Amino acid sequence: MDFLIEPEEVLDKVGRGNALFIDARKPAEYAAGHISGAVNFSTYDIFALDTRPEGLKAFARDMTARYAAIGVTIGRPVVVYEADTGIRAARDLWILQYLGHSDVRMLHGGLAAWHAAGGDLGAAVATGTTVALPVRVQPGLVIGCDEIAKRLGAKGLTLLDVRNADEHAGRDKTACCARRGHIPGSVWIEWTGFLEGGRFKTPQAIRALLDQRGVNPDSEIVPYCHRGARSANTYYALKHAGLPKVRNYIGSWHEWSARSELPLQRD
Repeated sequence: MDFLIEPEEVLDKVGRGNALFIDARKPAEYAAGHISGAVNFSTYDIFALDTRPEGLKAFARDMTARYAAIGVTIGRPVVVYEADTGIRAARDLWILQYLGHSDVRMLHGGLAAWHAAGGDLGAAVATGTTVALPVRVQPGLVIGCDEIAKRLGAKGLTLLDVRNADEHAGRDKTACCARRGHIPGSVWIEWTGFLEGGRFKTPQAIRALLDQRGVNPDSEIVPYCHRGARSANTYYALKHAGLPKVRNYIGSWHEWSARSELPLQRD
């Protein structure tokens, strides 16, 4: 898959001096050991607060500046990773692809797989100065709250809530969300259901899981979570399974719950 890279491929084919490695873990984890030359960076704590057109433009500008500041350029390959095939790396992968970077991949299995393949650990490098990062936003990767609201209940759209059971049912105590529950009509499959042993399940297993939950693989599938990270992971799981129409709701429940005019459902 062009969005995944195996550790062996990194070791054999990717020039270590050319590719930019982004370690998306928390600073303490990074300090305990990381791939040599990797930059510690993550947009995990930066929410997409408004997925209407102007809001997405502002989000893209903000993300572009942040990635440019660590040396991301369109022409330089990027490999993003964390402990395994996690949500932080998936979110940065998705955002970079949304911004139009055509050569960014996530290390499948993360640092655990890197260790198993014989990869070494080493020192960090300076991030350098901010570089120009032209944006070529890919609108086909994202869906906004207004389009979801307009299409609620319509055929051909499957909303996939990949949060945990308490969040889906509205029993959670997420402090930053004024309202709790889920988008009406959502199918619940927790994001971890698409993973096994720190890696994505096989395409056949992912399709079987969707079939068990009554999801039509030919429909347009929109995963969402709280901040668009778990949903980004599921976005790639579905892509890994070869599903043709998938978009990530990057605003996710954090945005949906903040807009009182948008409907919700509770179990």
